[in-house]
Amino acid sequence: MIKLLAWFSRRKGNGRRGGRRKPAREDDEKQDGMSSSKAFLRRRVKLSFFTVLFATAVVFICFYGQAPPATRSLLVGTIAPKSVYSDQTFSYESAEKVINERKALLRDKAQYDRHKDQEARFIEGLALFEKGLSQNLSEDDEGLGSANLDLANELRESHEIDFTSDVLAAFSLVRGNAERQIIYQKIQRELDKLHTKGVLKNPSEFLRFHSEDNATKALATKSYEIAGSLLVIGGVDEGLGLLLLEVEDFPHLNDLVQTIRSDENRTVDDFSLSELASESEDLNATNEARDLRQQMASAFTSLAIQGLVLREYNEEKTETVVNREMEVSRSKGEFNLTVKEGERIIHKGHEIIPEAREKYTAFLEQTGSEETLFPRRILLTCATFLFALLYINLVLPEFWRNDAKRAIVAVAIVSNLLLSRGVLELGGTDLFGGNPLFVALLPYLLPVAFAPIVVMITVGPRMAALSALMASVFHAAMAGSEVESLAISLGASLTGAFFCRDVRLRKHVLRAGAFAGLVAAVLAVSLGIATGYDLWITALQAGAAFLTGVMTGALVTGVLPMFENMFKVTTEVTLLELTDYNHPILRRMQMDAPGTYHHSLMVATLSENAALAVGGNPLLCRTCSLYHDIGKMVQPEYFTENQGGQDNPHLRRNPSMSALIIKSHVKEGVEMARRAKLPEVVIDVIKQHHGTSLVRYFYYEAVRKSQQTKLPLGEKEEVDESTYRYDGPRPRFKESAIIFFADAVEATSRSLKKVTSRSVEEMLDSIFAERLDDGQLDECALTLEEIKLIKKSFSKTILNMLHARIEYPELEKENGKAKKDREDDKAEGGDK
Repeated sequence: MIKLLAWFSRRKGNGRRGGRRKPAREDDEKQDGMSSSKAFLRRRVKLSFFTVLFATAVVFICFYGQAPPATRSLLVGTIAPKSVYSDQTFSYESAEKVINERKALLRDKAQYDRHKDQEARFIEGLALFEKGLSQNLSEDDEGLGSANLDLANELRESHEIDFTSDVLAAFSLVRGNAERQIIYQKIQRELDKLHTKGVLKNPSEFLRFHSEDNATKALATKSYEIAGSLLVIGGVDEGLGLLLLEVEDFPHLNDLVQTIRSDENRTVDDFSLSELASESEDLNATNEARDLRQQMASAFTSLAIQGLVLREYNEEKTETVVNREMEVSRSKGEFNLTVKEGERIIHKGHEIIPEAREKYTAFLEQTGSEETLFPRRILLTCATFLFALLYINLVLPEFWRNDAKRAIVAVAIVSNLLLSRGVLELGGTDLFGGNPLFVALLPYLLPVAFAPIVVMITVGPRMAALSALMASVFHAAMAGSEVESLAISLGASLTGAFFCRDVRLRKHVLRAGAFAGLVAAVLAVSLGIATGYDLWITALQAGAAFLTGVMTGALVTGVLPMFENMFKVTTEVTLLELTDYNHPILRRMQMDAPGTYHHSLMVATLSENAALAVGGNPLLCRTCSLYHDIGKMVQPEYFTENQGGQDNPHLRRNPSMSALIIKSHVKEGVEMARRAKLPEVVIDVIKQHHGTSLVRYFYYEAVRKSQQTKLPLGEKEEVDESTYRYDGPRPRFKESAIIFFADAVEATSRSLKKVTSRSVEEMLDSIFAERLDDGQLDECALTLEEIKLIKKSFSKTILNMLHARIEYPELEKENGKAKKDREDDKAEGGDK
């Protein structure tokens, strides 16, 4: 106790500010001249560069290339929640008029190519057919069928015209060459008339063209007319009419023709097929005449249709013509609309039509043009960063000294804004931008809670609150700079951060995201009801907000290990996972070094309670304590707790060799931890848990041997204190210092002959005074008050761990059975 009080006196009178110990690097900076104005300026320049780079990235991500925020809440067909009036006169080009005009031009000015070569090829095929058919008809009738078939096959190959058997039969019935020429000419004229106007496959919007169906009907009508005009009786040579006598399917018609021909008193010389069908008194003959006419017409139609050539759409020519017409109209200002100052753009309570929404969008673009909007965004960014700098300097000045935390905050916010910008850009794509409902949901699809949750878990609550504010401001600016958007973003962000306090399981991160989404959904519903917005869309927005919150939690769960590995930070989640006693290293320690394992458990209990007393991280202390002595598993038999009553191998070693073996467990532990990919903070504790303290037992043993005069040759050695000191470094943070003391206290407490409050306090005073006097805490920011609280916690824990038990009374044996003294029933019960 006297030593400790003396040390306190020295510490208070050494000229330092009371309360906080300065880290060793501050002393090193003083020794190296780092406190000079040049070093100070260099650090300030570095921080300024970091801040400017961060702000530039935010501006670039949020605002570069982004169109002025239009109304994402006004959908065509919904009821306007408020009226909007123009505060200035402006003109704009109406996209609706442009679209409608372009559609009209595409319909009216569409360019189609006419394939005259295909038309001429068909006419040429008809001429060859007539020539061949005339030659075949002039020959014997016996070979007419095979000759016509050969002719049809030849033309099918050369001109791709299919002369079917019906076509061949129909034309073979027409014996007169003049009659056949008339048929060909009429078919050609009808085709030429159709081709001149143009025939399209489906010209529903192009009224100046024939459709293929209408052209086919026109050919069928013409063919029926041609068939009806064929002469059956009369003509230049009555014998060259239709060969009806050879047509066995029309007996009544044949009889009628023969009767008319044999009538010498007839007053009409010529009878066409249609006249026979209409003037005959014989009903059977009339029906046969009509059937024959229909068969002939069908044959002519099937041939004529093959000569029908559709026009082909020429997109390049059409675009050229349409663009030329559009430029002419644009130069005349036909697409421009003018809005007068005071004109109502949106009428509250009325249905929003496309023209009104377009006018409102133009109004927003006019009032938020790039010339005026970008400077405002720069000003907003500067104001936000100024507030952040003031907040950090007032509340978290130590934040500037931690490069990892600065990087985490910057990367988290930038990543969040990148994700949100990507979602917003979907509204400008052809796939999603044309869907007004999706555009209305966009502000509620932004993962606004991503950065606050990440910062809350990895850095802390104060920076998480600042990250929530910054991210919300920039999200609101991207979404439309509306106060409602800021309120929803900030509420969701702070809720997500709140539910991530003391998070130790990954499922808790998902829960935090769900609560953030729930708050955003509630705020969305409240806003929709307050503004009278469409209830169905409001419900969809609330659902989108909730699902986005859940997905944000899942996303954070996935990327959290990346942040830990990238910036060498350890979260409560990882620490809790490492406390699993089934971890391979802990399982191995239980088997190979059970004494060390038990010692680690005791150190974990001591340090965890002490951390709670001084406001440290108890989970960090417990986790690091479990792994601080893993290096002892390499040679466990050299450590007293693992010897189990066996021979002490140190008896066969000189003190320096024993000290080297003892010290090596730190280095071995670090290597083992790195191979197991344990967090850096655990590795730091392994390095620092002995500081640069002295391995006193072997040091004093070496000193004792060096002072003896009668030693065997070779056993006497010079004692160098550095040989018996751990390599360090000394503890550099609060939790490391707690474990540093807990390790020594637990080991020393095993040697107490009698565990009393006084003996424990004397032990603690001795350990603390000795190590403080040795300068082991010169690199750690522990205050004297915290040291006092740590000692108090250690004392309480040691007394509870090493509590005494009452002695059980001896058993007496009577008649071969165990029997207790009757007075035991009156004695006080002990620990059973």
